This record gives sequence, structure tokens and C-alpha cells, in this order.
Amino acid sequence: MANHSQQEYTPSPSPLYSASECIAWLTVFGMEAVAMVTLNALTIIVYLKERSLRKRSMYLVINQAVADMLVAGSLIIGFCSLGSKCKFWTWTNSSNLPSVIVIRVWFFFFPLASVTNLAAISLERMHATFRPFKHCLIKKNMFGAAVAAVWITAGLCSATGAFYPFTIKLSRSLFTFYLTFSLFCLLIILVSFTSIAIKIIHGNQPHHHGATSRERKLTKTLFIVTVVSLLLTQPKIIFWILRSVPSHSFTAISHQTRFRLYCIFGLIFCANSLFNPVCYAFRIPEFRKALFSFLRCRFQPQPAQILTLKKM
Repeated sequence: MANHSQQEYTPSPSPLYSASECIAWLTVFGMEAVAMVTLNALTIIVYLKERSLRKRSMYLVINQAVADMLVAGSLIIGFCSLGSKCKFWTWTNSSNLPSVIVIRVWFFFFPLASVTNLAAISLERMHATFRPFKHCLIKKNMFGAAVAAVWITAGLCSATGAFYPFTIKLSRSLFTFYLTFSLFCLLIILVSFTSIAIKIIHGNQPHHHGATSRERKLTKTLFIVTVVSLLLTQPKIIFWILRSVPSHSFTAISHQTRFRLYCIFGLIFCANSLFNPVCYAFRIPEFRKALFSFLRCRFQPQPAQILTLKKM
């Protein structure tokens, strides 16, 4: 596995793909990266500008937008690596260890931060569903601590995954730990929202109360976001597991085919960062209203100022 990962940074003597295929892949990578940065940056701006959206329960949602925006860096890394394999430019090789380590930390860190934050959101929503009164008494600094815990935990786990190509003996155990933590986050998400669904279906929560209704709608919105994220992240995680476990059927696949599958699953994985802001726009009325207001202010032509003779 370490040798396979080492090959990702070692340029081959000839291009693996045709120029037209390379240009097509690079175009898709570039378009998705630009869309991810644009939509999530717009989401962050709207949340920060609109005071009514800066509620405690939205702190983790804003943090999710930050993580999703930075996930675009993984696409940019894939963009640069693919261009190197296509012989369009040179890319960092394994001899320059500091730069390779930084690249791999970024590559592992932000996708894991996104998944970890989704797990934190699922736990927060489960607490809001089962203990609504206690949830209302939680102070803002607790949500801030939860945001910090997401980044610290993802950073520590990503540091172990980033070094696996360079430590032959520990490579399997380090990367296995990274995958195990990712699967643990997915398990938390699954259990949390399953219990929430059971509580909503069989519970006796009042439907007419305004605050309760808003919390239920927010829970449903975040449930949709999380389910879609789970569906989009599964192919890449399964691909990682198959690549880390020695298998004759997997190694029998050509290097070109494996890399194409890696690109496809990577694009699907990053697509969940595009879905989140779109879901917010359709499911959260306050966000949709603030978004349209912001866009009108930005793109509406300003009336020309006419100086009167008195002002002159």
C-alpha cells in the first residue's frame, strides 16, 4: 500500500491518458472546485450578515460551510496531480517531504473535518430532539467548544493518515485508524438520525408550538443534508478500504482504471459540499430570504447620482 501511494507522487515516463481525456477531467475538477468555493463562501457571508441566522443551533451549520469550502482544496490537489500525470506540468515528488506532508495533511484534513462536523450536528440535533428544554439552556460557548473539538479531532486523525505513505511498517495501522474514525463518524450519524426519526414518528411532541416547529424543520433539513452526504461519501470510503486491503481482484485492475475510479469517487465525495448550500436555500426560509436580499443588493445597478446646482 505504501508503494502504491508512493507511485501517486512519482511521475510516469509517459502520459497515462490522452490529452482530450486529461482536459475533460481537469475541466470537471476545476468547475466543481470553483462552484464549491463560490456557493459555500456565499453561504458563510449570508449567515454572518443576517443576524437572525446567527443562532446557537446554526454555529455548527456555519462551521460545516467553512469545512465544505475548504474541501475544495482537495479537488485542487487532485487537479494538480492529474495535470502532472498528463504531463501538462510538474508536480511535487516524494523527495520534497515537507511539501508532500503539507499536501497530504490538507488532502486528509478537511474532508474528515466535514464528516466529523456532520457527526457533531447529528449529536446536537439528537440532544435538541430528546432534551429540548435542556438544549435551550446550553450556552453559546459550548457550541464554540464543539466547533473547536471538531477541528482538533479531525486534525489529530488527519496527521496520522498523512504520514502513511512514508512509514512502511506503520502505514497500514495509521491509515486503518483514519478509516476507522471516518466510519465511526458515519455510525454516529446513522444512529443519531435513526433515533431522531423514531422519536419524531412515535413521539408526542407538540406540532403547533412555533419554536418546536422551527426546530423540527431544521432537524429535517439537516437530516436531508446528512443522508445525502452519507450517500455521496460512501463510494470513496469503500474505495479507500478496498485499496488498503490486499485483494487480487482489486490489484488486477489496471492503474489507469483505478485512477479513473479514484477521480470519479473523489468528485462524488466532494459533491456533498455543493449540495449543502443548495439545500439550505430551499429548506430554510430565513436563509433563502437573506440570500436573495444579498444578491439583489450586490447585482442591482446603483442609480446614478445627479448633482444639483445647489450642491455644486
